[in-house]
Amino acid sequence: MRDLQGKWALVTGASSGFGVDFSCLLAERGANLVLVARRLQPMEELAIELRRDFGVKVHVESIDLSSPGAGAQLKSRLDGLSIEVQLLINNAGYGMFGE
Repeated sequence: MRDLQGKWALVTGASSGFGVDFSCLLAERGANLVLVARRLQPMEELAIELRRDFGVKVHVESIDLSSPGAGAQLKSRLDGLSIEVQLLINNAGYGMFGE
């Protein structure tokens, strides 16, 4: 099923784990991808695979979304590239647990 054909999806936390899994599932459905995480190299490798295997466009952004203003900076970069995101998978972050 390629129901996302040509739409842009932004995946945060795209350098490992569920971020990679979400990216693959979206690419399989024809979505172009913006991969976002702090670690650049794993995302660049993933981008090569997704382009090759699914023929989608992939843009990689290395940014620490916990930094003040990072969201606005990312939006500005994407606007400059005329990338309009239709789907967000907000997979970045960390949790704390304890008493």
